Amino acid sequence: MAGNKNNRTKEDQPKKRKRDLAEADSRSKRQRAERKENKANGRKSLADILSPANGANSELNGQSSALETTGTRALEVVPQFDNAEAGWRVSKPMGGRMLDIDPILTTDDQYLILAYNTSIQVYSAVDSLLVRRIPITVAEASAQKATTAATIVSTRLSQQDPDFVWVACSDGRVFHVDWTSPKTPESFQTRSGTARALAVLTTKISKKTVEVLLIAESDNSGRIDVVAYEGKVQSAPESKVIMAMKKPGNGLQMLELDEESQVLVGAVNDRLFMGVPARKQTATLADLEYEFYSFDAPELITALDLRVYAKPATGNKKPRSKVVDIIVGGVRGSIYLYHDVLARSQALGKSGSDKEMIQAQKYHWHRKAVHALKWSRDGHYMISGGSENSLVLWQMDTSRKDFLPHLSGSVENIVVSADGSSYVIHLDDNSTMILSTAEMKPTAYIAGIQSAAVNVSTPKDLLVQRTWTAPESVRRPVPAAIKPMDNSRLHVCVGNGSQASSSGDFSAPLLQTFDLETFRSVSRQALARTQPTDVNITNKGNPIDEPLITHMAFSADGEWLASVDTWEPSPRDVDNALNDVKTLFIQERREVYLKFWEARQGDDQIALVSRINAPHATTRNEAVLDLASNPVSTCFATIGSDGLVRLWRPKTRSQNGVAVKGTNGREVFSWSCSQVIAVGDGLPREGTVDLPDPTAKHEPQGSLAFSEDGSTIFVAFGTVGTGAVYVIDAASGEIVKTLEGQWKGNLRSIRALSPFVIVLSDELRVYDVVSDELRYGVVIPKASGSNDLLQLAVDHTSGHFAVALPSSEGTTLGVFEPEESEPLLVRNTPQRIISLVSAPDTSGFIALDDAAQIWVVAEGSDPSSLATVQPLEDLRLEDVVGDDDVEKVALIDEAEDDDEDMASDVEDEADAEDVEMEDDDVHPSVVHQQQLADIFDAAPAFAAPPIEDMFYKVTGLLATKPLLASS
Repeated sequence: MAGNKNNRTKEDQPKKRKRDLAEADSRSKRQRAERKENKANGRKSLADILSPANGANSELNGQSSALETTGTRALEVVPQFDNAEAGWRVSKPMGGRMLDIDPILTTDDQYLILAYNTSIQVYSAVDSLLVRRIPITVAEASAQKATTAATIVSTRLSQQDPDFVWVACSDGRVFHVDWTSPKTPESFQTRSGTARALAVLTTKISKKTVEVLLIAESDNSGRIDVVAYEGKVQSAPESKVIMAMKKPGNGLQMLELDEESQVLVGAVNDRLFMGVPARKQTATLADLEYEFYSFDAPELITALDLRVYAKPATGNKKPRSKVVDIIVGGVRGSIYLYHDVLARSQALGKSGSDKEMIQAQKYHWHRKAVHALKWSRDGHYMISGGSENSLVLWQMDTSRKDFLPHLSGSVENIVVSADGSSYVIHLDDNSTMILSTAEMKPTAYIAGIQSAAVNVSTPKDLLVQRTWTAPESVRRPVPAAIKPMDNSRLHVCVGNGSQASSSGDFSAPLLQTFDLETFRSVSRQALARTQPTDVNITNKGNPIDEPLITHMAFSADGEWLASVDTWEPSPRDVDNALNDVKTLFIQERREVYLKFWEARQGDDQIALVSRINAPHATTRNEAVLDLASNPVSTCFATIGSDGLVRLWRPKTRSQNGVAVKGTNGREVFSWSCSQVIAVGDGLPREGTVDLPDPTAKHEPQGSLAFSEDGSTIFVAFGTVGTGAVYVIDAASGEIVKTLEGQWKGNLRSIRALSPFVIVLSDELRVYDVVSDELRYGVVIPKASGSNDLLQLAVDHTSGHFAVALPSSEGTTLGVFEPEESEPLLVRNTPQRIISLVSAPDTSGFIALDDAAQIWVVAEGSDPSSLATVQPLEDLRLEDVVGDDDVEKVALIDEAEDDDEDMASDVEDEADAEDVEMEDDDVHPSVVHQQQLADIFDAAPAFAAPPIEDMFYKVTGLLATKPLLASS
């Protein structure tokens, strides 16, 4: 922006000019023809649906129209424009959230199968690498209204063929998935079109061993049916209802089955039922019968497991064939042990006594609901987990408890391996680990993106009324950034599992580094004060709020990271204060910290260098409204609610004139404020404006951005109805221009893109600073609820910007070029976008939604675009060879055999002639398996870079390093 400054004062109002005919004729004829075709076909653009901004001339098709108020009009469906030159598109979702479903560890302990939002993912238990991703339900960006896909409710490993997994979805579809291949799985539909739980039974029908699926179905909140289906994938499989129960209430529905004895145990709300097969062998599925016994538990059931074993004979008594012990976890933290429940149920049935209850032995340690509960293989231990971030081992003989504390999240699921040598622990921070039972140390660890996510189902802790409630949606954008010089890693603020969702603001005091190439979590560390495993509940039962990371940015060279975290008391903690002083008390107790971290290239962890307490303090700790990084130098800028812009730069520490060096031999730096610029005086000097309600309290709003050359700072600051955009010379700190009326309502963001300034508030405005004109503006429609997740990101490489607009369901993503108000791409996602960032020096955008899924918005025609990174199912690298290709493969094998024969002859001749080359210092390259696995990961969720890059990586491993030049 150097050289584009002028001496126009604040009194000068921005002028508008009409576009010349020569400029209009210079547009692409192809684009104009496509727009006419779209309008002829009745397709509308975003500019047609959104109203043009107030006082701005919309230059779409050379017509000007006045501003229209949005009102409550909903956002209409917008199809994508088939612009072959732009080629912008949205990828399928990658990653996702691990569901509250027991993981599957194969019998050989080699593979771990996890259920995600829309897929089944297979990992290697040896190296924790992703082997295969198999999509189950469809969730992708659409030009039409995007609907949320059905969720997976249960997964079970097939007992007849361990290469297959049965997957039940909430819409009643049951998939038969071959987890060893990428084939599209087959499915059938249940009778009621619903599914709540699944168990797999292996029995004999007509003297043949077959699989029978027992599915809990419920299309009525007060009724549940257990239906047996023939284990075949067909349009209408044979089925039979083996149990029907009426049980109103709001709770969980679970099924567990002992494979050897075929005893079935289930739970509906607080009712526990047990089924025993009436006969061992049946002629048809219709003859399958179970004898059921049911009784009520003391509280709602959240976890369930059974153990069946033979009891040895004592004295002259006949040995009983089997003893059934059931353990039940309750919603208030109790564990109930029902010992020998089958014999006791049969005895009560014979006596005909309905009043006598089956007594249970009670254990209690968990403060809230028991999330997971399992028997050990030998029956000597119970293993339980909950929201205390600890694994509890109960020794049954002595009632002694052992703990594995300080886990990174609440324990959601526990699975005991077939031989009992390992525990699989699924935590609610989107991670799963395999622990060895001997040493209680992890042998495998798998972690996805751990950002704030909405709950697919009601949390188990909230099945009963608590003093607090979990928010139903993410209420603010989650800070995220991509480090310059390393575009493959996404840095996002995350929380401590359920602790992040129990707070109203989704507290996220941790920074997670996520590798987008291998789609693995690299590291996680705290940026602010955390309380993951301490007593994090007040004496009134409310969760203690953690500090919130509000802003984060990397320096231009990627060597420094700046973060802003804030904490203030929750309004519920100051209920005793008067209403007049409650807000003042919260503001006085507010804590604001600006921190600078050293983030050297190649280091997974960052180190804190400087902490600035209350960087914008007046008589109180003022909030930091925005943080920006200079794109050409090591400098950060902040704007506070005090109306001051502060520039922060590093300087080397010195002692007695000598530079201080750290233990690593590097110079030690400290950060301090180098410049202060005051902006904002409230009202424009000319004209009249409608003053806001004097009784209403309006907090200051602000946002700032550097120009691409770092010479200019654009600052938007003010309150509702009185805001302006200030153009500041970064070198002198002088305000060279003031743009009035460029934003109104709630300010979201301001960004600079070449000569344009893009301001996102209740309106989207694009202002050309060089020509001093407003290019266009549109009014943002109000989403159902609020527009708190309205976001803006700019792509300096391609010269485009993207807007994420929350809608009633999901988010509308739009890609624009600053010269035209007509979008190049409009797509709807079924989940809400909580982070929208662009990668430095790379074209495209990365969007993160509230289901921990990543969407890539990229331009395929750009060689530096992120479009080369896409899900594996789009690459189709694992196509299975069909019958038609067998002959081709045979011909290739013959050709390879001929080539090998010829090569062997040549090698024999070479060996006979080149005998003296043994003295050369040439050694074969040794490549470790892990190095190749990092490059050729068979099925990453976020696929590899282009083939050319992979080729050079492999050749780099195989190539012999050159000899050092002699001195």
